[in-house]
Amino acid sequence: MNVTPIPTPAATGESIEASEDRHCRPAFTLIELLVVIAIIAILAAMLLPALSRAKLKGQEAACRSNLRQMALGYIAYMNEYSKTFPVAYDPTNFWMAKLRTFVPSDQIRICPAAPVPPNRNAGQELPGNVKAAWYGPKKTPVQWDTGWEASYGMNGWMYSPEGSLGYGDSNWHYYKEGDFDVPVKNPIFADCVWADGWPEETDSPAKNLFNGDNMGGSMMARFCIARHGSRPNPIPTAYPSTSRLPGGVHMAFVEGHIETIRLENFWQVYWHRGYKPPAKRPL
Repeated sequence: MNVTPIPTPAATGESIEASEDRHCRPAFTLIELLVVIAIIAILAAMLLPALSRAKLKGQEAACRSNLRQMALGYIAYMNEYSKTFPVAYDPTNFWMAKLRTFVPSDQIRICPAAPVPPNRNAGQELPGNVKAAWYGPKKTPVQWDTGWEASYGMNGWMYSPEGSLGYGDSNWHYYKEGDFDVPVKNPIFADCVWADGWPEETDSPAKNLFNGDNMGGSMMARFCIARHGSRPNPIPTAYPSTSRLPGGVHMAFVEGHIETIRLENFWQVYWHRGYKPPAKRPL
């Protein structure tokens, strides 16, 4: 049997010391490994905020696109029927059903920053918040919001005063296109914790900027959530009304543009007919 001899340092021309170094030297020392880990951690800390900002920018762009399509659907309805959406609290005539005729994609009602909660109760309705859409029962019980959900709400003054108004003075409602006094400042849709709301000049802001006071505050409070813009983390849930409000929401206006409106500036938006912006924001 032929056995291949193991080469010795002498046979290869290598010194004994070099041979020992080659076979005994470790790949990394503990110090070197710790340095590599530290460098990776530093790079991750530098990159993660940038990735987070990029994700947020993408969500905001998608949200604005959603609202633009919704506004165009509302305008198309007005052009077709020569009036604004009627007030109809049943699943087949609700404003979302009217909108679907002109903009058939249901996904446009969901802001990427506020999706429908994965643990949604199929037989329940629940208001939304900064991170979640509001929703009605999926199939039963049958009521006005059955089968509907959204991250946005409609300015209730945009309903034509037909039948049950839902809320407010009929003289403050917009009937038709010619009623809009300041189209660039008359909002149709915006980020909201509920399907609609009727803000007034005297409304107080929400104290809970995460859930808009969970339907327990003013009509303005339903829209008053710090979903977009510059906002603290975590979102304040007991914000003093005497302080400047942080954050903002996206709004779609009658003449078609989309704008990020700071919460502090809500009272400068012309919500209803004859609206007069207060000289000072209510507390």
